[in-house]
Amino acid sequence: MTVQALDDQEFDRLDTFLMCPRTPEATMDLEMLDGFLVALNIGPEEVPEDEWLPAVFDGQVPEFSDKIEADDIMDLIRRHAATVREAFSAKSRVRPGEEPLYYPLILNDEGLDEKWQETIGQYWASGFHAGVAVREEAWQNEMDESDDFYNTIARIIALELGHDPDDEEEKKLTIKQREDRLDELPWLIEELMYFWLEKRFGKVETVKNEEPKVGRNDPCPCGSGKKYKKCHGA
Repeated sequence: MTVQALDDQEFDRLDTFLMCPRTPEATMDLEMLDGFLVALNIGPEEVPEDEWLPAVFDGQVPEFSDKIEADDIMDLIRRHAATVREAFSAKSRVRPGEEPLYYPLILNDEGLDEKWQETIGQYWASGFHAGVAVREEAWQNEMDESDDFYNTIARIIALELGHDPDDEEEKKLTIKQREDRLDELPWLIEELMYFWLEKRFGKVETVKNEEPKVGRNDPCPCGSGKKYKKCHGA
């Protein structure tokens, strides 16, 4: 059965609660939660809910106003988790098309002022890093063994750090570099997913798109004149 993805109002309701004073200080926001769930679902093994769900609230219990609110918020988190899981499922992987399997929520943000553009993607990458840490030993072992694997992860983590991990001078990413990295994000995620699938199950057939990859800020190839994210990438 297809999972019903959260709509804009539900995302707003979830994000508002995650950021309210009644949650622990280190509670993930919606952007971090999305990155966290992506890392969990493309990683070395399935992580049970009773392990990952408490981490959303830093291992503490938030102050719900009543059972109705508690059930609502937990349902929203579980539904988004199911949406992410379905996006990377075997059924989704055999679906041909020009689009990646999943667009991180950060790619849907619009109207950010320059102040936030300077750190765009930071919280998503932080959440992704937290998801990696859930199975840190497995990820670290492969990073030690494979330069390609390490380099793919490093391109994501750079969004969190603000510079490429191997840059000794820690040269700050420009807004343009951040935007370009975000355009790459769906494809970087898939590279990591297929790496782990081959580790777990052997050689995995991938559906290759012969068309050039289209960035979210590039003109839509349909010829509408709109940006891809406002047209066929919406």
